Amino acid sequence: MSSVEEHDQSAITLSAHASTPVHPPAPVNLPPATSDSGASSPAYSLLKADAPAKAAASFDVGLPAAYLDEVGLERVLNIAGVHNARDLGGLSGTLGTVRRGRVLRSAALDKLTPAGARTLADLGLRTIFDLRTQEERDEAPSRLSHAELTAVDLVVLDYLGTLDDLPGGQMEMYLHIVERSATGIVDLLEQLGRPNAAPALVHCTAGKDRTGLTIALLLDLLGVPRTAIVADYVASNNGLLGRIRTNVSAGLLEDTLAALDERYGSPRGYLEAHGLTEATVAALRAELLEATVAAS
Repeated sequence: MSSVEEHDQSAITLSAHASTPVHPPAPVNLPPATSDSGASSPAYSLLKADAPAKAAASFDVGLPAAYLDEVGLERVLNIAGVHNARDLGGLSGTLGTVRRGRVLRSAALDKLTPAGARTLADLGLRTIFDLRTQEERDEAPSRLSHAELTAVDLVVLDYLGTLDDLPGGQMEMYLHIVERSATGIVDLLEQLGRPNAAPALVHCTAGKDRTGLTIALLLDLLGVPRTAIVADYVASNNGLLGRIRTNVSAGLLEDTLAALDERYGSPRGYLEAHGLTEATVAALRAELLEATVAAS
């Protein structure tokens, strides 16, 4: 069985937009990691301890330095046994700056170590959103039996149901996820906006496709510009360091968001068409942003 993240895409030809050279986004100046509980934890290492020397050369879009500047190395999390972990905190946009230590993203927790569990507890983790299928969970169950995690709420949101009908191309697969997962994404956002849901961790298998799209839509609601959203998305190539067969590209997410613009007017329009309410948007902004301006 192959996961969404390791689906064979050797015969893919992305759209012309995806192959167009991407101009490096301007670096975002991130504030120090001191504003939220857990943000001063040793988990906030500059690079994952297992392979720091490889990080700067791992992006497949030809812009490693620019994208590392954009997403900020201080957001990378060192959680033992967990790959591709980082904090959304510090990204800024028109509505304010995303609070540190509120929403984390990562790959699966099937190799989480006792030390990693202690790190998650140290970060004050309250909710884990698992986006994998039942087959993936059976094959690689999360290691959440550690004593430190007994109070953490596990929320299973099976976005796809099955991996048997995944289309062959990356863009086609993303449009498939968009169609199949809309109500699940809205459900996650509603639960994330509830009191005491955060700090929360969102993950799938590799933390780059289902998680990547979900986080992109969340960041869009929080007013983060697309350059920063795409940069955070592409940072998964750095977090996985060649552990999977297919990397993500800036053009893939850009084209997916453009498809939502064309069909629904915006990513928010897509979410609202599948049940997202203004109350949920307001709750997410109140919970996850350091400062807000009037909702648009």
